[in-house]
Amino acid sequence: MSYIKKAFGQNVRKYRKRRGFSQETLAELVGLGQKSISPIETGSSFISMDKLEKLCEVLEVEPFQLFLTNEQSGDIADDLQRERVLARLNTCNRRELELLCDVLTNFIGR
Repeated sequence: MSYIKKAFGQNVRKYRKRRGFSQETLAELVGLGQKSISPIETGSSFISMDKLEKLCEVLEVEPFQLFLTNEQSGDIADDLQRERVLARLNTCNRRELELLCDVLTNFIGR
């Protein structure tokens, strides 16, 4: 089994569960056979490009998210979190930034 199919299957399972779908419900929403999600999630099967598009729509993810390894996914999540923090910091005035620096210094200890 290729690592791409394995990563894809693990991500389908993760996002399916986040949306609260059973395998059967997801298959129905995507237009696949009732038993087709299990082999996809185990990495022993794959789907066509048109079904991939529908799968992404139903799971509310971008296609690239389904192909990331756990490590890559974590790295991207970290980067997005950093961007959110930096965007918020850019809206702070000088006094707020000083307070945040004090809090971070006490919390992190650096």
